[in-house]
Amino acid sequence: MSQANAPIVVIGTGLAGYNLVKEFRKQDAETSVIMITADDGCNYSKPMLSTGFTKGKSASELSMADAGKMAEQLNVTIRTNTRVTGIDADAHTIFIGEEAVAYSKLILAAGASPVSVRIEGAACDHVFAINDLQDYANFRAELDSKKRVLIMGAGLIGCEFANDLTNGEFKVEVVAPSNQLLPCLLPEKAAVALQKGLEDIGVKFYLGSLVNRVTEVEGD
Repeated sequence: MSQANAPIVVIGTGLAGYNLVKEFRKQDAETSVIMITADDGCNYSKPMLSTGFTKGKSASELSMADAGKMAEQLNVTIRTNTRVTGIDADAHTIFIGEEAVAYSKLILAAGASPVSVRIEGAACDHVFAINDLQDYANFRAELDSKKRVLIMGAGLIGCEFANDLTNGEFKVEVVAPSNQLLPCLLPEKAAVALQKGLEDIGVKFYLGSLVNRVTEVEGD
């Protein structure tokens, strides 16, 4: 296949990937597009992940459309649960294991990966990073019959989850190395006001501290 006839390849079916293709289709309804994603390709709004407990939404209820519906809507091919293992930019080719896929243009819309937290202890498999819809589904499953949640980090997402989980009737505690909430976003007075607001609904804060070990105990 010549480069001119090769499809456009988009790696990633998150908000950036899907929105880019939606805008492209407004200009070009026919050019072949292949979207490749490591997950199931469901279309969802990532900010909704930190409001799901307040709204009582499961992962499937946060999904707006599955990969099949998105492929039909956008007139694209979507390869789900697939990882790109190599890119040869000179040859305009990506690799999925041994399979080579030619492209005319390549868009990287894979998003960011969460930072791995180095923590000791036998309960590390109960530590979750919620970065996509599947992470949210796994987290909700873990919380079945549980009442308490510890959040590591007092940034924007940490505070959103603290509020969301408290609204979902969980007992929430937040541990963070910073001395205030949202240290990169809020002046001190605003951070104090935010902290008080969250404390008033039951959130407990342990600021200036780091989690270094996680162990399992009986109870909730």
